[in-house]
Amino acid sequence: MDEKHGNFLLRVYELYNRFGIKSVTMDDVSRELGISKKTLYECIEDKADLVKLVMEMVFRFHGEKLNEITIQGLNAIEEIFEVNRYMTKMVKEQNPTLVYDMQKYYPELYGTLMQEQRKRMHEAIRDNLTKGIEEGLYRKEMNVDIISKLHMTRMEYSHRKDNNYQLSDIDSREVMQEIFIYHLHGIANENGIKFLNEKLKSDWK
Repeated sequence: MDEKHGNFLLRVYELYNRFGIKSVTMDDVSRELGISKKTLYECIEDKADLVKLVMEMVFRFHGEKLNEITIQGLNAIEEIFEVNRYMTKMVKEQNPTLVYDMQKYYPELYGTLMQEQRKRMHEAIRDNLTKGIEEGLYRKEMNVDIISKLHMTRMEYSHRKDNNYQLSDIDSREVMQEIFIYHLHGIANENGIKFLNEKLKSDWK
């Protein structure tokens, strides 16, 4: 996809994120892009095709941004701080209506993207755990595979509306921050805890 099409998809995503997918018509999209519906349909098959292109673009965009963090030369704790900061910002900016519409009206696409996201998250958490062990910041005796799956499951469960503790009633950013600190205290060794405490004093927002 060239830069022009990528810009178009970003503008459509901004519409979806502002108003929800269901309420945004193809007329709205053509007006936003400044093109006729005929021209729009020369590029896509239908609204479902457009939603797929838009959400896949967003998925790739966030993946690239997270990858950029991992190549900055940070240690494992610094890296996970930056990932948490980015994820918190992403949650803050995302309209819950967009996610709801994806689940209700495009369940197959939503399921595919979530499956890919879980795979990516699991690999990223595993890589961070391995890196932290090698750097002498995380407990070397922990089972990386089990801990990565536990952390991922804990994050997903905290946002479910049917959980018994009603964490969905708490601000999502606060939930993510508490899970983040809880996770780090569970995996860090003595050296890691010292670094973590200094990091929290100087950098936690």
